[in-house]
Amino acid sequence: MSRKVLWGIVAGALLVAGYLYWVNDGKQTNLAVGDCVAVSSANQIAPVKCSSAAGVYQVLAKFQGSDSNQCDTVAGTEKSFVLDQPSTNGLVLCAGAVK
Repeated sequence: MSRKVLWGIVAGALLVAGYLYWVNDGKQTNLAVGDCVAVSSANQIAPVKCSSAAGVYQVLAKFQGSDSNQCDTVAGTEKSFVLDQPSTNGLVLCAGAVK
């Protein structure tokens, strides 16, 4: 494989990743209980279909604020996400295995 082809593939992958980030920017704050999310390597979450591949979590609960300890009381929580929201004090999502 030539270097031009390899760099073309890399550039294409970066463009797709940038587009997906732009499309999903801010959508994680519109998530509802029962929705599913995937976690990227940069520890960002993005909404996905619950039937997607491994690494998908289902939102079990939502709380206002930034205290992820609120998820300790939610049965089935495997991971918690604290999202910054300019209009509030933040949002905590408690997530677990897809059901």
